[in-house]
Amino acid sequence: MKLFRTLGLTAVVALALVGSSSGQTWTDLTNQPPVTVGPMLQLRDGRILVDEGGFTQNPGDWYILTPDSTGSYLNGTWSSTGSMQSGYEPLYFGSEVLLTGREVVVEGGEYNEGSPVWTNLGSLATVTPWGSISWRSNSPPSGWEQIGDAESDILPNGKYMQADCCTAQNAIFTGPNTWMATGSVHQSNNDESGFTLLTNGLVLTVDTKSAGACGTSKASELYNYTTGVWSCGPQTPVELYNPSDEELGAAVMMYNNQVLQFGGHVVATALYNVSTNSWTAGPTPPNNLDQADGPAALEPNGNVLAMLSPGLYETGCQFLEYNPTTNTLADAANPADCPLDSSYYGHLMILPTGQIMFTDFTGKVELYTPAPGVVSGVAATIHLRTTTLTAGSKNNILSGIQLNGLTENNAYGDDYQANTNFPLVRLTSTGGDVYYAFTHTDSTHSIAVGQRGTTEFDLPATIPSGSYTLESVTNGVTSNAINVTVN
Repeated sequence: MKLFRTLGLTAVVALALVGSSSGQTWTDLTNQPPVTVGPMLQLRDGRILVDEGGFTQNPGDWYILTPDSTGSYLNGTWSSTGSMQSGYEPLYFGSEVLLTGREVVVEGGEYNEGSPVWTNLGSLATVTPWGSISWRSNSPPSGWEQIGDAESDILPNGKYMQADCCTAQNAIFTGPNTWMATGSVHQSNNDESGFTLLTNGLVLTVDTKSAGACGTSKASELYNYTTGVWSCGPQTPVELYNPSDEELGAAVMMYNNQVLQFGGHVVATALYNVSTNSWTAGPTPPNNLDQADGPAALEPNGNVLAMLSPGLYETGCQFLEYNPTTNTLADAANPADCPLDSSYYGHLMILPTGQIMFTDFTGKVELYTPAPGVVSGVAATIHLRTTTLTAGSKNNILSGIQLNGLTENNAYGDDYQANTNFPLVRLTSTGGDVYYAFTHTDSTHSIAVGQRGTTEFDLPATIPSGSYTLESVTNGVTSNAINVTVN
């Protein structure tokens, strides 16, 4: 279980950016949020849902960042979208956008209303495309007394799986207030581990317990959604957690079909190869940096951006970039507040523009623009049944290959989930105006290479008639463009 942690955010000092090997830097949003913000979720109409975060704030309140008319999030605008039910203000929780696109689920909390309780409360949001969001309570699985900051995931069949922090149990969400039990992990409980969807359809977790049914303190486990069973996986090359706190870092499914796993209160990384079902040691982070909770995100160019800091919950963070081609970690540019932050303060979100948004429980939000380039073979290939569309029309069919991308992208560990492995539909006019459709009802949530699938999309009634290019965007990677006419 985590220690009670207090965010030292009372003083914010503007400091110069640190240089990086790639020459990339951070840019402040033109319009900063009216409150301090933390966790982020990508909605399926192009907007970003952001939680008001921090112990002294109102983590039950949510805000939306809407891109401007050119699709820029840098120049986007903020609006309030209400609060979860009274009595539920969690910090560190499970969260998922469901495949309907119209529902967002938030479950548990390591704290609630500032108190260190591992709550089993939950909330279900109904999303009106391009409009408001309304929240209502959602009951926990039967018999679950705690959910806490436990991990969650959307499986290849589109089902949402939630862990219980403090037991080995997991459950599948079957509708408002209803759940179905699924396989339990082999370690004694789920606390501090994370779920990572793999390209072969399995879910990977790294055990954070010194002893377990898998017979090693370096255990990993794999979940098969078709059988609902966890099996013992290969042994990690080193213990990736410190037994005194059991913290673990982020795990990112990369475009080379390997998972980069950061150590928790351990200065180490490891690489899981999906094809060979084996682990190897990764590069050692410099300067005694570790990631006792912290974010990472995959760039379209294949590099991984991650936020680390020294020791356990210590400030003085440093961003690193992992290059899978050279298998190296190098210093990246730091956001302005980084010297005041510990890694667990941070959140990263890949945007449809390919930029990465950063929040750290302050009122400052920044964007990182990665080095240009997209890994070959990653982008989706799309097709339309008709290239003549109608403003306000619903359930238009988009088909293609790799609509969900090849990764869930954004990672943190057990504390937050902000997966973006689903297609967005973006239309750009000949004059450069950008409109996002609302996607929903995907045929699959698989991230397998070459996966064929469909999604449905609704057009906003406000989109003007004219000629557009239509693209699908997943994890900041853009598909081929199709010329369409909107009537």
